[in-house]
Amino acid sequence: MSVTIFQLDRSRSERAVWLMEELECPYDIRFYARLETLSAEPAYKALHPLGSSPVIEADGHRIAESGAVMDYLATTQGNGALRADAGDADYADYLFWFHFAESSLMPALVTEIMAERAGIAQDHPSRIAGRAHAARLLTLVDDRLTHAPYMAGDRFTAADIMMTFPFTTTRLFMSVDVEGHPNIAAYVGRMAARPAYRRMRAIVDRVPTA
Repeated sequence: MSVTIFQLDRSRSERAVWLMEELECPYDIRFYARLETLSAEPAYKALHPLGSSPVIEADGHRIAESGAVMDYLATTQGNGALRADAGDADYADYLFWFHFAESSLMPALVTEIMAERAGIAQDHPSRIAGRAHAARLLTLVDDRLTHAPYMAGDRFTAADIMMTFPFTTTRLFMSVDVEGHPNIAAYVGRMAARPAYRRMRAIVDRVPTA
């Protein structure tokens, strides 16, 4: 199976690169830039009707949406070594945290990013409510990490790749309270120290030009 990752600068597509590096599976990568507005360059938006990151191509099929991309790669690459399956003891936790990353946590963080860019005052009731909601989610994550070293339990899985992004690259766009949650801070440190993560960073942190 041939896999091409369309890597948009500072975007969720880095998760796909990290997963492939963890599994040491071959892939091609094409780089795309953001404009000054932070929007993706037109060539990237043309890759898929959604016009957003991530997008991959696998055996001629274009696949978008973070969960779909990562589920597809975790299932088809490396004999499924980074996923949990029905019947596994960590299956329920794997599913929850894999989807929590984009279904609950990222929407809360992106809402705050957009409110800041729109110039909505910090003391606006919607901003206050949004920050309180995000704080509850961060507390939930921090508490989980008091009970297990990884999001799904005792082993590293694709759920960790999904969950690390909100605490790393997302911080380029807004402040995410990692230091105020010691278990999250320690977790992010462990994830960033993984050899495959460091290889991914060296690959995606190149400076693309539009």
